[in-house]
Amino acid sequence: MKQQNINEIKTKMREEAIYALTHKPIITYSSDRVKVWHDAFLKVKDLTTQPQKYSVSLKYFLDNISIPIDEKDVLIGRMVEESFTPEEEVVFKKEYMSEPGCFGKPDFITENGHCSLRWDILFKKGISGLKADAEGWLEHYKKNGTENQVDFLVSAIGMYDAIMVYIKRSADECRKFGKTEQAEIFDKLSVDAPDSFFSAMQLYWTVEFIICAYLAANPTLTLGRPDLFLFDFYRKDIDEGKLTKEEASLIIADFYAKNNLIMGRGEHQISETYEKETCTGWHRILAYDAPQYMLLSGTDPETGKTVANELTELFIDEIVPAYKNPVIEFRYSKGVAENYPEMWKAFVSKIANSASAMIYNDIGIINAYLKDGFDFKTAASYEHFGCNWPTIPTADCSGPSLQTNVSRVMYSIIHDYAEKEDEFDRERFLSMVYNTFFDVYSKRAEYLKDAIPVNIPNSNHIKLVSCFSNDSIEKAGMYYENISLYASQGTICSAVDMAAAMDYMCTEKGYSPKKLMEICDRDFENDEYTLALCKNAPKAGQNDELADFYIERLPRIILEATENAMKDIPKHYHLRFCTEYDTAHIAIGASLGATPDGRRKGESISQNNQPAHGSAKNGITAMLSSMSKMPFDRMFSGAMNITIQPKNFAGEEGLAKLAKIMEIYFEKGGMQMQISAVDKEKLLAAQKDPDSYRDLMVRVTGYSAVFVDLSRKAQEDIIARDAL
Repeated sequence: MKQQNINEIKTKMREEAIYALTHKPIITYSSDRVKVWHDAFLKVKDLTTQPQKYSVSLKYFLDNISIPIDEKDVLIGRMVEESFTPEEEVVFKKEYMSEPGCFGKPDFITENGHCSLRWDILFKKGISGLKADAEGWLEHYKKNGTENQVDFLVSAIGMYDAIMVYIKRSADECRKFGKTEQAEIFDKLSVDAPDSFFSAMQLYWTVEFIICAYLAANPTLTLGRPDLFLFDFYRKDIDEGKLTKEEASLIIADFYAKNNLIMGRGEHQISETYEKETCTGWHRILAYDAPQYMLLSGTDPETGKTVANELTELFIDEIVPAYKNPVIEFRYSKGVAENYPEMWKAFVSKIANSASAMIYNDIGIINAYLKDGFDFKTAASYEHFGCNWPTIPTADCSGPSLQTNVSRVMYSIIHDYAEKEDEFDRERFLSMVYNTFFDVYSKRAEYLKDAIPVNIPNSNHIKLVSCFSNDSIEKAGMYYENISLYASQGTICSAVDMAAAMDYMCTEKGYSPKKLMEICDRDFENDEYTLALCKNAPKAGQNDELADFYIERLPRIILEATENAMKDIPKHYHLRFCTEYDTAHIAIGASLGATPDGRRKGESISQNNQPAHGSAKNGITAMLSSMSKMPFDRMFSGAMNITIQPKNFAGEEGLAKLAKIMEIYFEKGGMQMQISAVDKEKLLAAQKDPDSYRDLMVRVTGYSAVFVDLSRKAQEDIIARDAL
């Protein structure tokens, strides 16, 4: 295929994907999904077990769902969509979604995404190879197992069959449409493992598409590490002359475009809370605002070396900043910026254009897993699913939430301290912090002791994702080796600000703790002088010695208190200390009174792992220097949104400056970063004239959003961020 034709096809792909993200009507259904699941649900009502119902209905569904094809498709897999008026929607829901237990898909399909698959095994064995493994284990459990274990494996085999039937149907549809190359690929995939880069990418998209478009509401699926898992396919095809670099780039371009076609309109965390009518919602389109994470580069678990190859570069080159998905997670391994300068510069250039991308640092996260007792190979295989939750692929599942908003707890601590102490003593204050968090987590530990005392496979329940996990098939039941307890320290910077400000106001400005909190409780009424002092108190992100003391000390105290409180919980539970709390900072701030850092009653607190609005007044270098002092070697994930002014990093010189700043931050141990590169003036203009700025993309927490589709509250929060 000529380069000119490839560029033309890419342009058409991108135009269609961007149009879908920005102009698709809000009330849009993946209607064929709803209709076929409705019929499938009725056909399996008399079956007795959940695995049977799921397996048989999936076979019916994938045998009857439409397989539309477009002329510009390279990868096959798109869904039928219909847009309704509110009146038409009422009729549609009554006909296809009124059946109890089938609101868009049957209730026995409990697929909820938020996980990864063993993509490497899928590419190695294909669906047919995985099915053969399951058949071997079925024979074993027929002789040595229970009826439920046999039922689980029979159902799993039925699911593999369902996918293989869908693949075969796709081959037939491709032939009808005249896409003979794709038809041949599907023919092979229906009976064997992928044998080329093209076929591996088609299998990649097919499995993702089935899960994200048809099975899991808010799937937030982790797409693994394609530059690691698919490189051998790519290199072999290039060496044998079966593939050109340009053709590979076209396949990747279509994969990226397809990820956006299956989405809806709006944003789910803030906007759906406050302006639900502006959001498509999960029941209409299952992946409507779900971030699917794709990891690039990072440490190779087998060799310990950096993954940096021609395929990494291709996946970076094809990133389109106007897209929402996939969210690209670049794993920074030690020295990668220095050793692979062109690759690093290329990725930073995408970041600098507000691409839906982020950077995570292997240096700290691998160490966190090693300190938790994992071997290097397991630690280096870590991934994240949206929004920023860590996982070991198919070995982890999410347990009971341990999210504790540290700013809300700190708000209680500073009030308790003011009631009990006449003057500020740093060590007594920190002792109260430890004891308070110890009590908080001790209560949760009591619950966890009895929650799942023994971790055993569940043969009574199945999900399609368990078919892509060796452990579940081998153990004949849904099984996860580890149950992750996400102990989030989100909004940590506001907690730091409260502590540092109380310290400063009491030790430097002569206020007693009681007097200071009385003034705060009056929301600084008639006391502009104290308010000014509080606003100028040291804060996280200013590279201030006092604030940085608390940035390093507070998280460690909370970590220690949590670990000690939970030292007797079952061994299959694993604490995962994180610093994200998504967008809850707006609602939590609204519930809190004024605080010693000069924050007024009801105002937003800091988000995730970033300084509070207005705090990073000394610039990006000072802010990152301050934040790097946090004990990230114990953290597994986090989110730090940074807004930069494009004019500050314009041109080659500006890009080199940004790349160097980011390199220094990660080499010093910084954990995560994601960037919105937009002028406040442009954001304000977009509020006034949204139709002229429909393609303006901003970072939210672990994903991107079309700015003009955000609620007013979300827009104001993003505008209030420090532009550095």
